[in-house]
Amino acid sequence: MLMRRLSIVAGALIAIAGCAEPDGSGGGTGGAAGPGAAGTTGTGGAAGMSGTTGTAGATGRGGTGGAAGTTGTAGTTGMAGTTGTAGTTGTAGTNGAAGTTGGAGTGGTAGTGRGGAAGTSTGGNAGGQAGAAGRGGAGGGGISGSGGAGAAGRGGTGGASGGSSGCPLTLVGFATREGGTTGGGTTAPTTVTSQAELRACATATGPRVCRVQGTLTFNPFEEIRVASDKTIIGAGANATIVMGGFFLASGVHNVIIRNLTIRDSFIEGQYDAGGDEGGDRDGVQMDTANHVWIDHVRFIHLGDGMIDSRMDTTFLTVSWNILENHNKAFGIGWTENVTAQMTIHHNWIHDTTQRNPSTDNVLRAHLFNNLMENCTSYGNYARGGTNMVLQNSTFVGVKDPHYYDTGTLVATGNVYRSTTGLRESTGTTFSFFDPGTFYSYTLDSAADAEALVRRCAGPRAELGN
Repeated sequence: MLMRRLSIVAGALIAIAGCAEPDGSGGGTGGAAGPGAAGTTGTGGAAGMSGTTGTAGATGRGGTGGAAGTTGTAGTTGMAGTTGTAGTTGTAGTNGAAGTTGGAGTGGTAGTGRGGAAGTSTGGNAGGQAGAAGRGGAGGGGISGSGGAGAAGRGGTGGASGGSSGCPLTLVGFATREGGTTGGGTTAPTTVTSQAELRACATATGPRVCRVQGTLTFNPFEEIRVASDKTIIGAGANATIVMGGFFLASGVHNVIIRNLTIRDSFIEGQYDAGGDEGGDRDGVQMDTANHVWIDHVRFIHLGDGMIDSRMDTTFLTVSWNILENHNKAFGIGWTENVTAQMTIHHNWIHDTTQRNPSTDNVLRAHLFNNLMENCTSYGNYARGGTNMVLQNSTFVGVKDPHYYDTGTLVATGNVYRSTTGLRESTGTTFSFFDPGTFYSYTLDSAADAEALVRRCAGPRAELGN
């Protein structure tokens, strides 16, 4: 009789140890998430493996240990998810490493992606451009239990995550071709706080990362002649160049200009005077440079062109910039050759007059997911022999949103509000080139892109630090 009673008691204890939360959070999976597990009072053992019934989504992962039952039962005091959420107690780098099952796309490590609820957590440091970026991994619930693979820990809407706010930060487009564009690479940054320091860094021989801190007011005005293999990047969202800009001469290559505000080189009465009297004061001018990335820069109130891609500048990507309150926004051309290749995406061009851009004699110009607003002369002009693909952009209050000369222009998926004039297109098929055969890119719908550009274009606090 005594033996029978002992058997009944033992069976009851085992049953208690194996119970899972009725909300499906998974006793086995989260065992380790409660560091206060009642280790001395029970032997969780195999009975606590309820991972197959619980998803690790909103309730949290098991952290670095996760062995439900090795030190205590996961049922009574260390219930999965009640003490530790997926992002705060266990990084996705040990047990459900985001990036071991879903890479962060091009150049991003998905290691910092939180588990969290599906579609809400951020992806990775550099962000993946496809939905796989920032996946929470298959499992992640520690040793005992699968913890729920799949939806938990996705990296934002449509894989567009990558920064701390989910704003994409990775390079795509023609600047990735034929060796790519890395700028100063992993060279230790040189922090610059004056015009002279920036000039010394940007013109030096060899790779350099020039980290601009604070506001640099040039006196006199100067377009610093940037040498090859340079990254010029602002430290946080407030780095500013006043009365200055950058010039990339023929043959200069592998240059990144990011995360700056370039402003106020305009001189009253000399708006279009030209020459050295104040009119020819560009934000960034390139004359037959190659492999250049201009990204997350705000251009405002300059003396001439905000961006001038001149001569045969090629393998250029211009992304996530704001060009505003100006006459000549973005001029491309000044050549009879039709050789240049460039990508222009997720830029916000507003309250401008002309060159938005004017794209003259470009062999392949891929424009997608841009926001054009209040452009009074014309929008996207495929000038001369340019072959342009124009996808999923939004035009608001734009005169002549897009048209072309003797080349080709394929316009698809665009949205027009309060526009007038020309919307020319050679059709809906890629009559000259398909951008997807040259590089991978994520094409947002025009509506999604508009919201994303308004939120993410221009300098970012998470860059340059």
